[in-house]
Amino acid sequence: MSIHLRKILVAKDLSKESSNVIRYALQLGAKFHAQVHVLHVMPTVDASVLNMVALTMGADKLAKLNAQNEAELADQTRQQLHKLIQEESELIKEEIKHPPQVEVHHGDAAPMILSVADRLDVDMIVLGSHSKGKLHYAFLGSVAEKVLRKTHRAVTIVPPQVGR
Repeated sequence: MSIHLRKILVAKDLSKESSNVIRYALQLGAKFHAQVHVLHVMPTVDASVLNMVALTMGADKLAKLNAQNEAELADQTRQQLHKLIQEESELIKEEIKHPPQVEVHHGDAAPMILSVADRLDVDMIVLGSHSKGKLHYAFLGSVAEKVLRKTHRAVTIVPPQVGR
């Protein structure tokens, strides 16, 4: 059996461990000459909170403000990810054949990761795990656990201490 990785999806938040996870995915991409897709899923505001605010300021004003804020946040997040990718790419000794692609979406993280993985038809999903004290040994992060349970793709979990 040989391993062929053509496309790798790395889904990460912007925590301090993000660079380790992205570097890991970029190194895999370089070794296998695979296209790396970097995904960040921004959480959406709870519907009950939006309804309460809509009652105060009006649904139309809230929808316009929310759309504008989401677009600005997504753009800022893309810029942060591009900067992080550039920094991590410079640390990799292997040549990166395909420039990493960045996507930022709003929604629930696990379903969005699975949806993007299916749309891109990736061969592997790379996720970071969060160190959450004693519970960390019993459970992975809830997003990683949901992705692992629901995907048919290879999944690599990168613990926080890798790459330090």
